[in-house]
Amino acid sequence: MDTWNGVEILEPSCPTVHIYTDASESKGLGGVFGEIWFFTRCPCQFWLWDIQFKETYMVLQAILRWGHNWTGHHIIFHVDNAVVVLLLLSGTIKNAQVMDVLRTIVMLAVQLGFSYSSVWLASIENQLADTISHFEYTHLFNMAPSIQCKSCQTHPQLCGIKLMLTCTPMWHSSYGMECPP
Repeated sequence: MDTWNGVEILEPSCPTVHIYTDASESKGLGGVFGEIWFFTRCPCQFWLWDIQFKETYMVLQAILRWGHNWTGHHIIFHVDNAVVVLLLLSGTIKNAQVMDVLRTIVMLAVQLGFSYSSVWLASIENQLADTISHFEYTHLFNMAPSIQCKSCQTHPQLCGIKLMLTCTPMWHSSYGMECPP
């Protein structure tokens, strides 16, 4: 069009990627991306924190491992915790610790160039991630024989953020609105 001002109302479609994550209350954390997977133990300083924090931290761990592959993609995080689904969609929560992790997720999504959304699924439908978070590897390989034999690690370019995530933040905000001093 001769008079088009360059503004697009509809975003062009982009490839969609599905990520399945799970956090166990007492054991570990696990995630699945196609035929690759990972697990990690929850850092000891987070053991007593609530499950919303652990489930959100799990989404962040997935980004630290695979986010560098997602430029130009839309990521759908499948999570079996309805509160975490809502906080990923709304971008806010009253819990200061969870909000700190959410800020990091948003920052990485912008830096790595992907968009995301989240959907709830029942734990029974999230069996692979649930099996990984409970360290039931024999069961995992029986359920998904084509899955890679070895868990993947954090991407080397994103490793530096791990220290920041395990340190207590110097400030906390409510609702994600307050600025640091």
